[in-house]
Amino acid sequence: MTQYGPKREDIILQPVSGKALEVYRGEVLRIIQIEGEQCVDFDAFNLHDYKEYLGVSNTRSKYGFRPKKGDMIWSVHSRNRPMFIILEMPQTCVTDLLGGRCQAANHYAEGFTPTAYGAHTNCQDTFAACIGEYGLTPDDVHDSFNMWMNTEWDSRGQYWIVRNTGRKGDYVDLLAMFDILAVPIICGSGDTQITSNYGFKPIQVQVFRPSAETEAICASCASKYESVQRRLEHFKVKEIHSERELKRKPNYRAEFVNFPIRTKKIPVELTEEQFRALQGLKEHGLGHTDGEALRTAFFTWYHRNRRPVPLRGRVRQS
Repeated sequence: MTQYGPKREDIILQPVSGKALEVYRGEVLRIIQIEGEQCVDFDAFNLHDYKEYLGVSNTRSKYGFRPKKGDMIWSVHSRNRPMFIILEMPQTCVTDLLGGRCQAANHYAEGFTPTAYGAHTNCQDTFAACIGEYGLTPDDVHDSFNMWMNTEWDSRGQYWIVRNTGRKGDYVDLLAMFDILAVPIICGSGDTQITSNYGFKPIQVQVFRPSAETEAICASCASKYESVQRRLEHFKVKEIHSERELKRKPNYRAEFVNFPIRTKKIPVELTEEQFRALQGLKEHGLGHTDGEALRTAFFTWYHRNRRPVPLRGRVRQS
């Protein structure tokens, strides 16, 4: 098991609350179930540039809907770099990158209207309350990485939530790859939905200082994924919009990558048997022309046999 530095933070998040915490490169954020069965929603921002934040869809594209121990949590597509490595996570912690976060309006259909009940506690407003300490607005809240949230789905794209399987004492350890504002919160839909088994429970949050091992992991990760990252200096437009209204820049010209597309014809010799197979692909709808069918055949073979292993970011545990 990876060795951490000394513990420097230890707090209890009471039901329907949360906390924005500074977690520095090489530090480990630990989120602990005190009683069990509590869903935790999680947002994160680059501490020095809040426009780089936790990328739910970016992480989902690499690991699917349920990141697990050894996977990485990535920042948004425009920056594309690992934010955290999941060093520890029990099997009873089902993660979710599908459900987003709840808002007060989710509960109006259940009869909890603002006039009859008051605004229902919800993740959007809890996140906003937490990040307001750092001058961020409700508009800066983004889709969350959800821990201990048991979602299921079907082939039609419908999803639903089943009972929370979190146990007392379960914990998740997240290693920060750079300086981060981490925002764990108690999910706000626990009383009316099965997300937290119809209840609200506290959560414990700890932060451990860097160790030689965690620093080494960060250095290795930064070196490995250096080439895929995007930095501010790569941006044509770098300034953050200071006005709410959007106005067109009359002299702006978009610069698209590899535009205009250029094509080149490549002659390919096929045996009679290969040519007949190519016609078979067309008959099955895998291309309207010989060229389209040949591209389908080639890239299908390539992805199965020669494409590099997808970015998984596994950490070898001792």
